[in-house]
Amino acid sequence: MSIIENHTVLKPPKENYTLWRYMDIPSFLSLLAESALVFVRADLFEDKYEGHFTKPTAKLIDEFASSIKLNNDRNKSFSQHLRDMFNNVYLNCWCIGQHEVIHMWKIYSKVNGIAIKTNYSSLKQSITDNQHHDVLPGIIQYVDRENDFVDYESNTLQPYTIKGQEYKYENEFRLIISGLWEIEQEVGHIKNVDERNKARIERYQKIPVIKLKVNLSEIIKDIYISPYAPVWYKDFIEDILPRYGIIDPKITQSNL
Repeated sequence: MSIIENHTVLKPPKENYTLWRYMDIPSFLSLLAESALVFVRADLFEDKYEGHFTKPTAKLIDEFASSIKLNNDRNKSFSQHLRDMFNNVYLNCWCIGQHEVIHMWKIYSKVNGIAIKTNYSSLKQSITDNQHHDVLPGIIQYVDRENDFVDYESNTLQPYTIKGQEYKYENEFRLIISGLWEIEQEVGHIKNVDERNKARIERYQKIPVIKLKVNLSEIIKDIYISPYAPVWYKDFIEDILPRYGIIDPKITQSNL
């Protein structure tokens, strides 16, 4: 496993960029118990436009496909077909910024909230997984989905580097895994393109998440507890961390 930082589209943050990962207590306990970051398949995200082209971009793709009679499906546009073909994308998301974001507490963790504060260098160094997963780091670009054109030709992962302006407050950075080596090996021998894509989709639908092993001590340096959480949460977190080898992290109850 390696992090690919010289990608044509995806750009990594600077080494010292501060990153936040907001989560609820069960997700935090899962992180501790499994020493693994969870990557969720992109089509399972709440944002219904995740992985979609912007409207002008999709229009251009569909017009080109129509001009060369590339699409025979009357029920689905060619741009939609492209998205279906790349349902093998898994995401692990962080926020960039020096300070907490109150909206992130409200949306992602609420009363049961925990946030890990780290930096890109520590996150990168924390990954210990030896599976055949190339991890791509990328900072999200916020666009007007109705009017902005996005260059789709340089790389097929481009739709996963953008989000609508309504999400701009997240200032998101994400790690991306595109394609699982074992599945691509399984379907690679299927010569018919349509059959191969169908087999690929069926296999990825059975894998909603991927877990990537990390060194917890490297990644967990600062922990923030939700401003909405009861005060005893801090004692609870302090008590359980040593059981997982996390010694003397800085634990802060948010005062937002």
